[in-house]
Amino acid sequence: MIFKRALRQELNFTTGVVFMVLVTLVLTNLVVRVLANATSGLANPKDAVVLIGLGMINYLPILLTASLFIAILIVLTRWYKDSEMVIWQSAGIGLFSILKPIIYFSIPVAFAIAALSIFISPWANQQSATIKQRFQQRDDISMLAPGQFRESSGNNRVFFIESINPETEIIKNVFVTDFGKDKQRVAVAKEGFIERNADGDKTLTLQLGRRYEGTPGNTDFRITEFNKYTVKLEDKVVNPDITSPNTMPIWVLLQDLSIQNLAEILWRIGVPMMSLALVIIAIPLSYTDPRKGRYTGLIMAVLIYFSYSNVLNLMQAWVRVGKINFSIAAWLPHVIAVILGLAFLYFRENRSVTLRNYQHHWLKWKKAKGH
Repeated sequence: MIFKRALRQELNFTTGVVFMVLVTLVLTNLVVRVLANATSGLANPKDAVVLIGLGMINYLPILLTASLFIAILIVLTRWYKDSEMVIWQSAGIGLFSILKPIIYFSIPVAFAIAALSIFISPWANQQSATIKQRFQQRDDISMLAPGQFRESSGNNRVFFIESINPETEIIKNVFVTDFGKDKQRVAVAKEGFIERNADGDKTLTLQLGRRYEGTPGNTDFRITEFNKYTVKLEDKVVNPDITSPNTMPIWVLLQDLSIQNLAEILWRIGVPMMSLALVIIAIPLSYTDPRKGRYTGLIMAVLIYFSYSNVLNLMQAWVRVGKINFSIAAWLPHVIAVILGLAFLYFRENRSVTLRNYQHHWLKWKKAKGH
């Protein structure tokens, strides 16, 4: 059928364009954030590309949902604006007739959203958490960044280096502050290097420098010049914490139905359900009077999308604190959205018929009155 083919072609093209625009916006923000973390020493620059890719995977379910919703609005709004919808309606194609091919188009996208939300995004979160945890387990020297003050893993030292050679591990212009129980020690040296013993323990050896020792606020500081000064380094111990519900596979969540896990399950299944509900809402929402502005419906669509998303977040938060039962929160917002969408669709479909009947009877009455 010509109508279905034209609709499918426009939806394919528009959905792809909208998706690429949204991906570009999110990717730009993600690149800036990851590179800022890498520059400040919160992430390994070598892992930046991987972290950006994993972050994008996590955003894909929401991006696909928004792309589908916006694409339907854009296509149907243009049809109204260019009076193409009038042509299709004159051929007997109403809004409910449009619903069926749009649902058929949306189902594969909804399945892709479900796969991403339920299986792939949690895997990406887990990989990202593992990479970040591995980076946090570096020793004190590995955490250093040239030109920046850095606190040690034990929070008892502050390091500053002007430069470091990653191959020889020789550092230049070193500043080390050691906060003791009673006294504070400050060591300044022109250079230093890292040594490893047979047991794998690391020490930082400073050369040609001075050591200041005393209590802040007092004048009894002791100044010592040294040719060689050794500081023992300890590996940072980080307890593994990659068991957050958003990193767990779905089958692990189903084995332990705690309220935290149920809240995570609610979100994962809620996103694909939201995508289909928004498809129904988008059809009547796209109506535009050709003689009026075309962006009123788009503004309403943005408000509806964010309101729907916030309701899902609210349901997830309520399930997490036990304020609402999971079995209710899992279907209630989506059923309400579908009912409102169908009611709006029915109203829009029959409103045009009612208006035509009213105009017909009014013209007939006016003609009779004229006689």
